[in-house]
Amino acid sequence: MLRRIYLAFLVLLTFCIGFAEPVVQPVSQNVNVFVHSVDQTFPESLYKSIGTKTFNVQYIKLFADTEKKGYIVKAWYFQPGNSTLNYLIKIVDEKAKRELSYSFPGMRNATYIRLNPVLVVCPVDFKIYVNNQPLPDEAIQPRNENDGTGLVGLPSDVGGAMLRILVRADSGYREVSEGIAVSKNDEISIQIIAGTFPTGGYRIELDEPDIVYPLSGKRGKITISGTFYKPSKGDYVTQAFTTPSKTVQIGKLPAGEYDIVVNVQDLGEFIRTLTVK
Repeated sequence: MLRRIYLAFLVLLTFCIGFAEPVVQPVSQNVNVFVHSVDQTFPESLYKSIGTKTFNVQYIKLFADTEKKGYIVKAWYFQPGNSTLNYLIKIVDEKAKRELSYSFPGMRNATYIRLNPVLVVCPVDFKIYVNNQPLPDEAIQPRNENDGTGLVGLPSDVGGAMLRILVRADSGYREVSEGIAVSKNDEISIQIIAGTFPTGGYRIELDEPDIVYPLSGKRGKITISGTFYKPSKGDYVTQAFTTPSKTVQIGKLPAGEYDIVVNVQDLGEFIRTLTVK
């Protein structure tokens, strides 16, 4: 479904707007690369992020198959003052030692200079850089494996560890705030975020949920166990801020009150209540 939406979106862009002007080293015309700014905005919850405290790249991976991959990317620099800068998106073919570069103006917003969303499509084995920050190579899991939810992003202001309740929406997923009821027709997911760490190598693994449905006036209960893994001494890790997370698909629930208890070894216990109407 996401691939179909992307293809329709790409066709509209082709007819409505032109290509960004390439600079630096042009490559041969048979390289199938598409890079262009995007007028539409996307929910922050869909983006993942990588970078440092002063430079951060946010991205949505739209698809990856045997031939191509597609991203929405944006970025920010923390740079007080009145200076300006351009962002450079580089598409690099490491095997042939070639690259194609696209320049986009940074937009000042108070103490930040931001790169507005850009659509990037290129061969799957090419590397994508925003300035000198590479986007990580990661596969989107099918919806019936691992996370079971397809494309689920993180909030842009992650601090410590947290539990989020998500429901599927037209634009991807939306977060359910504490005390807000959901419908029995909503597709529900539970997401655990470990927080933000200065390097890679951290990950969360969660078991299948144990669900007890409400019965005879008694509250229902959703219990999930898991483990938080940290990099061992001597492990090779990326030197960039990462935000490990794991999402479990619950699906539709019968009406009633539910207690949600997620116990993650070496991370902590998370408790929420959920009302389904």
